Amino acid sequence: MNILKRLLICFFVFSGITAMSQDYVTSDNFKLKLIKAKKASGSTWEYTIKTSKQTKKAQVRLRLKSSTGKKESFDPNKFYLVSNEAKVRVRPLDVRYNYAAGWIFIPFDRLAYNPIDAQKVKDLVSYDPDIEDTFQNYGLDGFENISPEINFGTKKKPKVIPSYLEPEDLKSCKLDLYFALPKELKNFEIYHGDEKIANVTLK
Repeated sequence: MNILKRLLICFFVFSGITAMSQDYVTSDNFKLKLIKAKKASGSTWEYTIKTSKQTKKAQVRLRLKSSTGKKESFDPNKFYLVSNEAKVRVRPLDVRYNYAAGWIFIPFDRLAYNPIDAQKVKDLVSYDPDIEDTFQNYGLDGFENISPEINFGTKKKPKVIPSYLEPEDLKSCKLDLYFALPKELKNFEIYHGDEKIANVTLK
């Protein structure tokens, strides 16, 4: 997907700000730090993310730095939210990083689990069997795994295809993570792999 197409996105609108501060946490070859968490609403021009009326959307912004000071491959599939109250482990609806030093946030490219699905929406999703979906590696006993359903088609002609994210070479940037949560849920934890990045409270 070329850079111009990836910039054609409709931005999320934020409300109910909850800003928090903490130290960096190391995960793989990166250091991650929570900047803030907010309620969010919105969609993209590229695809529709289906969420229940009983859920709310939340945005979590992190700062990322490479531990080596150089670009390293960063795997966004290792991100997940944990609610001990609801006993769920939730994959992000979307993960984006800011372009250069600017305010434009770009979504990571999406990958399909098989070439047939990738061919159905070849302009939006690709296929690479060498890239693992590492979200599957961090399941928790007694917790339900929740992944978003993404419609790459239209309401009349839906193309709901399971997908995951392609790692990107990054050095230093901000990351935006978007989640769909039960409306009553206010407290949760953000993880990258085995590392807990932050405790989060939404207003």
